[in-house]
Amino acid sequence: MFIQAIIVAIIIGYILRGSLKNFELVELKGLYAGTLSFTLQFIVIMLIRKGVLHNGTLTLVLHLIMYILLFYFIYLNRKYKFLVLMGVGFLLNAIPIFLNGGSMPVSLDTCKQLGLVVNLEKLGMYNVLNSSTRFWFLSDIIPKRIITKEAISVGDIVIAAGLILFTINAMLKKKIKS
Repeated sequence: MFIQAIIVAIIIGYILRGSLKNFELVELKGLYAGTLSFTLQFIVIMLIRKGVLHNGTLTLVLHLIMYILLFYFIYLNRKYKFLVLMGVGFLLNAIPIFLNGGSMPVSLDTCKQLGLVVNLEKLGMYNVLNSSTRFWFLSDIIPKRIITKEAISVGDIVIAAGLILFTINAMLKKKIKS
């Protein structure tokens, strides 16, 4: 979903006569923290898919580390309002993740509606939404049918909006003000 958001943002940015070269002017602080967060998430998901790791205490701790790094990155770059908006989206995702054992609850009904057959044990850091799920309304319950079919959350939508707006803003400005 987020790659699609970036593509849409770049297309809109070019339509509005922006340039990707303007990203050179964006002064992101603590980029290592954001990069490490996503790298750690990628590694954990791959290890779960390979059967090396299973959702549990270790993945909960690793998820916590990922979110700490991510929120640190956003805090360092809080002058960029659209990065802060993305941070709100990450927070909206973190709530159901941490209140439900460290993995994002996913609605099987939504997956069935989309025609998706999923094995959540092998997919990554997900669990099945059920009657005891806390903050279920922030879980992956929204069917997305554009380009790809997937269950998404309110947090994912906020993150995508922030990503699109940040990208377009960076492409349009010659100098992003501090």
